[in-house]
Amino acid sequence: MLARAIQRLGHEVDFIVASRERLHRPEHRYSHVSFPYPEWILDASHRFRWHCLIPGLGRSTVLDRLNACDAVILNEEGPALAAHLTVPYGVLLTGSDIEVFANPELADTLKAQAFDHPRWVRELTRRAVPTSIIARKLVEPQRAGIRSALFVAFLPRGLVPTADRLLKEIGVGVTQRLELQFTDCELAPFVTPPSRAVVRIFSATRLTWIDRQAEGLVALDLKGSDVMLRGLAKFIRESGAPIEIHLVRKGRHADESIALAAELGLAPHITWHDEMSQIDLLRHFQQADIVLEQFGSSVVGIAGLDAMATGRPLIAHGRPEIFEPLIGETSPICQARTSEEIVNQLKRLVPSPAERARVGAASRRYVELHFSADSAAAACLARMNPRTASR
Repeated sequence: MLARAIQRLGHEVDFIVASRERLHRPEHRYSHVSFPYPEWILDASHRFRWHCLIPGLGRSTVLDRLNACDAVILNEEGPALAAHLTVPYGVLLTGSDIEVFANPELADTLKAQAFDHPRWVRELTRRAVPTSIIARKLVEPQRAGIRSALFVAFLPRGLVPTADRLLKEIGVGVTQRLELQFTDCELAPFVTPPSRAVVRIFSATRLTWIDRQAEGLVALDLKGSDVMLRGLAKFIRESGAPIEIHLVRKGRHADESIALAAELGLAPHITWHDEMSQIDLLRHFQQADIVLEQFGSSVVGIAGLDAMATGRPLIAHGRPEIFEPLIGETSPICQARTSEEIVNQLKRLVPSPAERARVGAASRRYVELHFSADSAAAACLARMNPRTASR
């Protein structure tokens, strides 16, 4: 998203794909991007997740491409390469790249993620590879790369206390930090809400909600999926209104979520979908009447912003105590943190197409005004060099 926005500002961009996970690859969000990639996109993915962090052909290829640029923006494990750059760079953090990859306390949990292999191979790797190697090859360089960046873009202060603590510990100063959250409004155009007899509710948010220390989960991972399911069940019991619920079978606790839905009597009302591309997600937002997001300790992510851009009312724990003072405007997110609050929002929205349309229109305007990728690109470039923010 950021690369496309920088292109729209008149700059040439090289984009490096470093992950084999399909939802991290551009062809699964942009229908016009196909594989093999065009010249400006380099596929540097490998079965070994962090192969570019050790000396070899993979790292040399990536560094040659990066150092041929005028400036670089790094994310995921990219900051760990910063010591090898000869050009200015900034860092765009999205979650695990600060909370996990830059956290010495979680170095042990990273070992099992290093290889894209069956579970037994990952477990063997976890046991055989010393934690010190992961710390030396990833965690320590990641922290150094973040510390020395021209800017460090991340979610607003207060949303993720662990990340705030880590950034302060690493040495990221107040003026170095850039508070950003954005989506591609062009990709998710406003679509007139559908007209149907039965209201359709959709959630694309990962089903991760059980706080298990051994799984290496952090605050951003916990989506409160159980709160969502209990709220939906309570609404059906109290209102008797017919609704269609569409959920994606994705997340660390998908099986537990399916079991909880059955226990709550929700199974007849839910259609389960397999993990899908972001292109397909956008179609589901367009077909929905109401979208549900996160109700835990996380934040509303790109899924929620895309739903709002499409013109759908979003029920979620939108963290208004952080965003409303920062933005200076009341958020149109239908705020809910508990199952009871979810019920109250559904009772307001389900029977009223007019209210859904009103909230949806306000949501589109809000995202365009405050969360556009174009604004984020301009802010990043201004930190690189104020004279080249636009051409």
